[in-house]
Amino acid sequence: MKMTTADPVTMALFHAALRRDLARARALLGAPGGLSVRRRRRLGRHLLWMMTQLRWHHEGEDHGLWPLLLERDPDSWAVLEEMEREHEAIDGPMLQLEEASRGLVAGRAHPRDVLAALDALEPPLVAHLEHEERAGLPIVRRVLTHEEWQAFERREWIEGYTVPDTLRFLRWICDGVQERDLLGRGLGVAGPLRPMLGSLAGSARVPGLTVWAGTPAARMGSPLGMALREGVAP
Repeated sequence: MKMTTADPVTMALFHAALRRDLARARALLGAPGGLSVRRRRRLGRHLLWMMTQLRWHHEGEDHGLWPLLLERDPDSWAVLEEMEREHEAIDGPMLQLEEASRGLVAGRAHPRDVLAALDALEPPLVAHLEHEERAGLPIVRRVLTHEEWQAFERREWIEGYTVPDTLRFLRWICDGVQERDLLGRGLGVAGPLRPMLGSLAGSARVPGLTVWAGTPAARMGSPLGMALREGVAP
């Protein structure tokens, strides 16, 4: 049986979703006229959920992916140590955003507190995502087969999720993404994602489904597509 190299499409989608919703949160928090109490609470809960996903993602890498890559390619140790250090540096700003988001939900924080937390988190997080895409993912593609990558994903990121949890996550990472955006970056489209991309690409605009619906933030697409249209390399 022919073995194919790893195609970490879900990693690219996850990174893009983080960038997209941090930008959307800024747009919402800076909207003229402010936000209703209900939308503030929904935004706070969404940001808390997003940080939970990011923490789970980092733990899967630290405990499952980096040791596997190091075993296959001992010369990659310097890059992998940098990845771990960057995760540690992001922990503090993540806690700050979580605290501000809880305050938004409880009505004891102002939107400017959340913006200040985003100011602290975005620079190290975005720099880490770019570094991981530039230096970490090439190691994944070089030393793992796609079957091994999928086994890692199931073990560290998927197992234990309920069906509603899984559907929420898939809707989130597919939001604003078109298949051509992935193909333009040399990424395949995994089996279960292919039929979902079309139906979920515009989910941010569906009333009642997301915190963004009915606001200009809902029209902000995935950075995957925007980068391609602007001629930025993946």
